[in-house]
Amino acid sequence: CFLAGSMIRTPDGDVAVEDIQIGDEVIAFDWRNNKNITRPVVWVGKTRAAVRPELSDDEAGWPVRILKGAIADGVPYKDMLITAEHCLFFKDSFVPVRMLVNGVSILYDKSITSYDYYHVETEQHSVIMADGMLTESYLDTGNRSSFRQEGKIVTLRGAVKSWEGDAGAPLNVARSFVEPLYRALEWRENSASCSHSSAAQPELTTDPDLHLVTETGAIIRPMRQSAQNYNFMLPPETKSVRIVSRASRPSDVIGPFVDDRRFMGVAVGEINLQCAKQHHAITSHLQTEKPAGWQADMGWDGVAWTTGNAELPLGDYLSNGKMGILSLTVRAAGP
Repeated sequence: CFLAGSMIRTPDGDVAVEDIQIGDEVIAFDWRNNKNITRPVVWVGKTRAAVRPELSDDEAGWPVRILKGAIADGVPYKDMLITAEHCLFFKDSFVPVRMLVNGVSILYDKSITSYDYYHVETEQHSVIMADGMLTESYLDTGNRSSFRQEGKIVTLRGAVKSWEGDAGAPLNVARSFVEPLYRALEWRENSASCSHSSAAQPELTTDPDLHLVTETGAIIRPMRQSAQNYNFMLPPETKSVRIVSRASRPSDVIGPFVDDRRFMGVAVGEINLQCAKQHHAITSHLQTEKPAGWQADMGWDGVAWTTGNAELPLGDYLSNGKMGILSLTVRAAGP
């Protein structure tokens, strides 16, 4: 999505996105044949965004500002403002701009907390040019109804489109493809400024700060920890606990060029509850249908990742005044 003032290339020159109308023609790049063609605009939409700063930057709605000349000399030819999921075109592929944010030449503009943004749809999903940068036209993957139309109104019906079947170029989010682009743009910025600027790096720790929270809100710290094993003393009548820890996303810890935005807490293997001289294996986290706060199976047999706050039902083992010791095997955690 483009913010107001984005200049779309047309046969008659560059036109502000907010002035593009249905029936206008825009320049599209036929990358398979390495030539420019024209395509008519079949739909335009507009909506308003309000930033939710409590979310991660890439999901909060901050617009991304690409500084003038950040991609190449004169590309873009002015600062470019687009939404985080909007794609740029590199080497015959589309890449979401959020995966290229370096905090210096491509950054979330946190001075803008609400804004209008626009979609321009051509007959086919296309590589078009905005502010001198190759980018994408609108691909309706199911959110058309959230936009309003101004001026000429048109109703388009048909199946929702997909990146796999309808994209004007492949969507490439593989780290092996995106990281070299990210590093090249980072190097370009550092060379231009004769410095080694980079975005502020998150503070990392390998301490998961693992603890339990009971149904009453009581916090239980480990009574004993040895290597991967954590032991907790549970009070009577405890029917469930939450496994709480620090959590991070690979896209934050490694870099935005990693397309994994899941919050990962701790990787839990065996869980055992000892009470009244009996041992009970707790396996709800290993089932296909997991309690809230557990990631879906990730191909690691006998292990499941929490999101940093995972429910663990315990049943009635601690009824009738019985206390218990809950033992967790943590196979991985952090940073």
